[in-house]
Formats: sequence, C-alpha cells, structure tokens
Amino acid sequence: MRPLTFSDDEGNEQRWLPGGPRSALDAFGEFLDQRLDGESDCASLRIEDEENEEALVLLLDEEAFCRVKGGRNPRTEYRLISSKNDYRNLLVNFVRAGFAALDRFGPWLPETDGPAGLARARLRVTFDGSVLRATHPRELRRRLDVLTRVDGHEPTTTDGVTHLGFGNGSGDTVNAWLTADGSALVVTFDRTSRLHSPGDAEADTDAQAALYEGVPEDLLVLVRNASAADTTLHVPHPDGGTLVAATGVFHLSGPCAMADGLVTRLQEARLEIEDTGVGRLLEGFLTLRDFTPGTVGESAPWWSAEDITRGFAATAASEQGRSATAPLDQGEVDRFCKIWADSGYNDRWDVHYVFFDGRTREQAGDAREELLRLIEALGLDGVDAPPGAATGEMWVRTDPRIDNELGLWS
Repeated sequence: MRPLTFSDDEGNEQRWLPGGPRSALDAFGEFLDQRLDGESDCASLRIEDEENEEALVLLLDEEAFCRVKGGRNPRTEYRLISSKNDYRNLLVNFVRAGFAALDRFGPWLPETDGPAGLARARLRVTFDGSVLRATHPRELRRRLDVLTRVDGHEPTTTDGVTHLGFGNGSGDTVNAWLTADGSALVVTFDRTSRLHSPGDAEADTDAQAALYEGVPEDLLVLVRNASAADTTLHVPHPDGGTLVAATGVFHLSGPCAMADGLVTRLQEARLEIEDTGVGRLLEGFLTLRDFTPGTVGESAPWWSAEDITRGFAATAASEQGRSATAPLDQGEVDRFCKIWADSGYNDRWDVHYVFFDGRTREQAGDAREELLRLIEALGLDGVDAPPGAATGEMWVRTDPRIDNELGLWS
C-alpha cells in the first residue's frame, strides 16, 4: 500500500496514508458520499498515487472510469462502469496495485476516442442486453423463415446464401442473408426512423453507405447490387451500383453486433437503438415464448389468419424434408466437453460456448488446436470472438446435442 490523494473537480482534496484506522476504499467511499450529498456539482473524482504518477478518475456523468499513467505525456484510457461490482473491483485493484492491475478489466478505450468513444461503447453495451443479441441464430433463422412464408414469400438460396425477408404492410421491412458457414447479416428498414431521410437523396445515399461500415466484406457483398426482392428497397451507392436501404444493420460473423457505422451514426445523432426499428419490426416476434400462429396473429394484425397458418405449415413441411442429423462421435463429444469443463463456460445468453477467456494463443496451447479440430469434426459453428478479446479466446455457438452432454461435466 502507498499514500493516495483523493480530489474532485471543485478543488476539494483529502490525503490518505497506509496504516490508519480506515481502509483506502472506505475513505474514498466517504469522500464520494460527501460529493453526492446534493450540494455538490462535481462531475469527477480522482484517486492519485503521486509517487508512481498513476491515477484513477471516476467520471460521474459518463458512468465511466479513466486511468492515467505518467506525469508528462500521460497514457490515458477509458472504460465504462457496467455494474456495482465492476465499480468496486476497479477501485479495489487500483488501490492495491495501481494502473497495471486494471489490465484484466479491459478493453480500455484510448484517449483519442474520448467521450464519443464512451457513447459508442455504451450503445454496444445496451445492445448486448437486447432480444436480438440474446436470440440463438438457429432460432432467429427458424422464425425468420416462418415470417417470410407468412408474408407470402419463399426463402431463396443462391450460392449457399439464403435470403429471408418480410414486411409489415406499411413499407417497413426486415431482411436477412444467412450463409452456409453460419454467419448472417440482418437489415431493418423503418420509414419512420430519423435514420431515414428521403427528402435529401444525395445525403441519404452517403448516410446509407456509412451505416454499413465495419460489416465484414463477405457479408457486405450480399447487399451490394443485391437481387431485387419485394422486401428490399435499393438505393444508389456512392461508388456506383446499389445498396439495400437500411435503418438498422446487424451482423453475425461473431456474436450478434451492430455495424460500426450504425453505432457511430447513433452516437453522432444522439439516437437510441430503438431508432433502428429493430424493436418494433423484429424483436416483438423474438420475445414470443410460444411462437405459434395464434401469438403471431396477435402481434401482426396486418396478416390474415389464413396467411399465418399457411406460413407455419410451409415451414414445418420444409423442416420435415431435411435429412436427419448424423449421430455425433461420443469420444469427440467427450473431449469437447472436457475442454469446456477445463477452460470454458456459456455466455450469459446461452448462445455461445466461450473458451480460453483472456488467454493468448500461447497460453491456450495445444488444447486450442484440438478444439479447432473438434469443432470441424462435430459440425459446430465456430465464430469470431468479439473485438478486444484475447488472441486465444474462442466462441462456438451452443448446440442442443452438446448441451445434453454438458450437464455431466459442469
């Protein structure tokens, strides 16, 4: 432990020394309570280790922390506070061991991102709590298949890519392109959204292209010069050709995420995820615990009962026509489960198995190479790890055949 200084942006300061009757955390908690007593307008509080030129700054308005290292040309990085435990853990670890002890709580945003970066990060955290993020791609595909047929269309597959789409009778649509390797691009188009500006065609063309920034190229090509469909509106692309019009762009090359361009646009325009139309147009169907003709009819009065019944029946017939899945090799299943028990867990949505969290490729070692082989042998969907994940971290979509076995290993 070392001497620390507490301060706020109003000039108040308090010194804490090791060996006293109160811990540094308790002393800072009291200092914080005094700042939040209703009479103070302070926006930040600082814990500083002057000797080592390190500081941790609590940004009250942004609900974030900033860590600082160095007196001249300091290294400054930001991180959102996602929970009370997050807040306490950061404080405790900084008090105990300083700047470096906070590495394990990354990723930290560089100073160049500043408040804008925090706003974008908060949008991503908000989306992580969304229904779309929590829906397994397998179930997402099934429901989109039903809704496509209910809307009077047939799923179309070209070169291993299946297009699904439906509308609400008012010109608003949901479209999805799903590839053979399990990745997907979901696009919403809400005519009432502030992300749609039909009055300025040139500006809207540039803005539409910008929404797709950050989408992996193999998915982006699916909406460039796409085949015409009743559920897609094509707009000119600044570089020539066309682009599918959107107010929401979500890709599943890894865990479902908003496109970087969409996040930036929402942040710059001070809009929320609801402005993409994803809640109104899609998530209402995903929240239905019982996805049946009756519940869909209650949620979508623009479709007739006959249309809905026909769509469900057509999907059921299509599913029955698919070949049965070959049984899995029990030895390979056991080995997969053993690696999960040793170094994995299910994410909080039960959509992915996460392996080697926080480990580099070197730290994951031979087990990572074996896991790659098992994923292919078992026919599982391995996906890209989220941005900022350690180099050895691996994400695999959950599979009911594996889930049935994992109970024996947990």
